Amino acid sequence: MNWKLTATAIGLSLLTVTGVARADGELNIYNWGNYTSPDLIKKFEETYKVKVTVTDYDSNDTALAKVRQGASGYDIVVPSASVVPVWISEGLLLETDPNKMENF
Repeated sequence: MNWKLTATAIGLSLLTVTGVARADGELNIYNWGNYTSPDLIKKFEETYKVKVTVTDYDSNDTALAKVRQGASGYDIVVPSASVVPVWISEGLLLETDPNKMENF
């Protein structure tokens, strides 16, 4: 598995406390710049009838600062694996259970 796919998979398993995923037809993702495949997003939108908005960030510090502000509106945030312990210690992530997710 390549790094981009791994990072995306990790990110999809993590949700920010400030923006728990909602079933309102929109999905807001905060990810490293150029890591999210436009073709994958298009296929996801068509398959699940949801509008996906991807906002890019350029550093772990930028992402952390934005999420620390709260009320970011992001449903999914993809931090680097190296900073996940910091995010956890600050209470910025919710644990998910893939066994309880449909279609996972």
